[in-house]
Amino acid sequence: MRLHSLAVVLLLALGAGGCAARAATVAPEPELPELTPPPAPPRIVAIYVEPVDLPPVEAPAAAEPVSPARPAPKPVTAPPASEVEIPQGPPPPPPALTLTPRPGSEAKTEASIRALLDRASADLARVNGNALSADGRTQFEAARRFVQQAEEALKARNLVYAGKLADKAAVMAAVLVR
Repeated sequence: MRLHSLAVVLLLALGAGGCAARAATVAPEPELPELTPPPAPPRIVAIYVEPVDLPPVEAPAAAEPVSPARPAPKPVTAPPASEVEIPQGPPPPPPALTLTPRPGSEAKTEASIRALLDRASADLARVNGNALSADGRTQFEAARRFVQQAEEALKARNLVYAGKLADKAAVMAAVLVR
């Protein structure tokens, strides 16, 4: 039995050696055709032609416009310090920070702002604040604050600011209703 095992091992060793010899032989690579690039396209060269000089056309002589003579600029000199006028009295008040619409359209503007605020308040009343997510509640509270601030701006007669706040509140409330 020992002899039999030894014979099997010997045959396997010789067979493996023969496989290695066959694997070592490299098959020749097939010949590939030579790749030649196509010829370059012909170049188009533009030929520059000199323009032909045409004889000048004589136009009837028109009277040249006369420009008025400018007076020589006067040198600017600073007045002496004793002649500088210092304004007396309180300084003028700064411009108002509130923006107002054109005169005559204030009542119409205020009515449209009130309509926006009413629509925003109605939309906010339809929203269930408890069913909203954290972001939704934040948006809900921001819309309510915009409504309050718009009411305060209307009381202060700052119609432009009130209109912007009312518009923001109406948009946010409409989104929350959806």
